[in-house]
Amino acid sequence: MALAPLTIERAYMTFLFPYAYHMQCRDQLRHELTKEKFSLFTLQNKSLEDDFYGESISISHEELAQFFYPFIEDKLFPDNTDCQDFIRFSKAFHAKGDLLYREETFAYEIISIDITLCPFGNGIITIRTKMTESAHDFNDVLNFIHYFRVLEAKLREEKGASHRFSFGHFSSTGDLLFKHFAPFLLPYLPYQQADTYDGLPFFEDERMFSSAFLLCKEEENILDEHLFRLGQVDGKTPDGKPFISSTNPQYIAEYVQEHTHMRWAPHSYIVTSAQAQMALSNVSFMEAKHSIEEFMGTHYYNLFIHYFYKMMLLKVSFEYSEISWGKDKLVVDELIELITKFSARYYFDEVVVRTEGKEISQSLRKFFRINEHYVETKATLESLYRTLEDRSDNRNNRLLFILTVFTVVSGIYGMNLVIEEWDDTVDWSSIFGYTAFEWLALVIALSGISLSLVLVCYSIFTTMRNRFRGYKRKQQ
Repeated sequence: MALAPLTIERAYMTFLFPYAYHMQCRDQLRHELTKEKFSLFTLQNKSLEDDFYGESISISHEELAQFFYPFIEDKLFPDNTDCQDFIRFSKAFHAKGDLLYREETFAYEIISIDITLCPFGNGIITIRTKMTESAHDFNDVLNFIHYFRVLEAKLREEKGASHRFSFGHFSSTGDLLFKHFAPFLLPYLPYQQADTYDGLPFFEDERMFSSAFLLCKEEENILDEHLFRLGQVDGKTPDGKPFISSTNPQYIAEYVQEHTHMRWAPHSYIVTSAQAQMALSNVSFMEAKHSIEEFMGTHYYNLFIHYFYKMMLLKVSFEYSEISWGKDKLVVDELIELITKFSARYYFDEVVVRTEGKEISQSLRKFFRINEHYVETKATLESLYRTLEDRSDNRNNRLLFILTVFTVVSGIYGMNLVIEEWDDTVDWSSIFGYTAFEWLALVIALSGISLSLVLVCYSIFTTMRNRFRGYKRKQQ
């Protein structure tokens, strides 16, 4: 299948990488980021509007403030670092290098990096890049995105990509990130091994989520196959030929119809899928400038909050899958408390005020399967909670039965036969003269006292253990 060429004149790309951090180290991590000269991002600090997005690109903080509903705005953009909401630290690098793959070289620039501390021990690293401003083939740009988003290559066809900068050569994107740009982050991450970061257990395919704004030649035709390849991030085959993951024109047309926001067609399109959100436009840079600023500003935060929703729900699902049946009612309680706090404070069906933003939000919720994850997670946790509660009720009923038997039997026999002899000093030698009923009463009485002591000790131990585990989980 011959693929139509397309020339890309400017390519701005953003990669989102989720991570987890130790909650007890949140303050320490904030100080570490400040020490590494990452700037705290606040809407009040308008001097940051031009700092992190590339030459001639400026993000209006006022527009950001008006884009979201107030109930989510104050959490996305807090005024200080003493809260448990989203705290963003940003640093401009403008580091120019090359991505090398076999015989090909893709020149690019890392503009800036954000490290955002999200609630509940989650975080998102954002890497902003652009390819040099000379024209590039559409296939090369997609190929760059495809290989850059792979943190650590696991598949045979993805191995071999590396990064070359003036300050060193790096075998992977993860290697570049954690050995040069953010090595200080590793000690705070729970899923690290040696000098690398394994990624979250629920992190899909070890690939970053890709977002891009591509500007092709003016008035160049944008076809369905281009939009389809954007959504699928189809670059080139290992032997360097243009690649498309479908040869069925009807399937491609239906995919594009479902995944593409066409409000500004035929000049601009936004394609949203589970692995990428891509904008493609065929107008001049000056005409597209505001759209590029929206891509790095309001559209970025729209994507960011929904990506956070997805990561949180996957995290809860993962922790649920790790529960040991019959032993972790406390963990289930905490997971239900977590999803309740998340729902009450951060999870909203609508977060964006403007119509275009709402339309893109709907696409993100659909292809991230946020509603399905949320409903499934709540239903599963509630079902598990009821099951464990039933088991607990059964244990309590058995315990109550045993205590009732002890109470009745000891009342009948102990009070009538043995207890009278204990009014004065007990003569332990007389027990050898007890009748069978007196022996039975004595054994039951002593067993009941022992059982009561064991239950009190066990209750104290369980309470202390649960408090310790709860404190430890909150710190994590």
